[in-house]
Amino acid sequence: MIKKSLTVSAIMAASAAFMLTATPLAMAASYKINIVTLYSSSTPSGVYNFADMGSPSPDTGFVIFTNGGTSTFSGTIGLNAVSGSGTDFSYSHVLTLLPEQSAVFAVNSESSNFGGYNGPTGSTQNGVEMYLNGSFDGDAPVLLSVFDKDVHSGVFQTNPFGVSLDNYVLQGGDPFGRDTGDAFEVGQADGHFQFISVVPEPETYAMLLAGLGLIGFMANRRKQQAV
Repeated sequence: MIKKSLTVSAIMAASAAFMLTATPLAMAASYKINIVTLYSSSTPSGVYNFADMGSPSPDTGFVIFTNGGTSTFSGTIGLNAVSGSGTDFSYSHVLTLLPEQSAVFAVNSESSNFGGYNGPTGSTQNGVEMYLNGSFDGDAPVLLSVFDKDVHSGVFQTNPFGVSLDNYVLQGGDPFGRDTGDAFEVGQADGHFQFISVVPEPETYAMLLAGLGLIGFMANRRKQQAV
């Protein structure tokens, strides 16, 4: 019985040692992408600035994608924006976003004037969809997306139709796609959202595996004492 217990402990120790050496090679890259939605008459600054569907006339919604992590994103970044009247303002670009770099996307020339996005005008809509489809540091592909309805500023304001909200910034601050007017639109607080994935440090895995090994050793020791 003693010999069997020692054999089990040895196997667990060997498995832990293998996992300690293999885990760092298999770890996925961590990432942090910050999303800002704003309504403005001037284009925000960024390494990339895209206005495929029109520049502000006089103002429009913008999305700023910022790489706030330490890994590099490579792939497609874009907007899915089908207006309430059926016009498709969707577009995307393939690019590389280094740490601390930003890409700015204008929705169109005046994004509050098209009956909202991704849902019929007059009904509660999803709003513009913002997405990234690619990889970080060449790791496994990821698809990250969020709708305008889910990006919040934390600052509630009542629009001209009596709706109090802190989201839907890109379509002018109304969930039903109604035109709220330039004064309200540009007075909205910026919306914020974050995609984040944190990979534990190798030391964390080491502590976990060491704990598992200790648990196995203690369990075998109890069995030995019971015999």
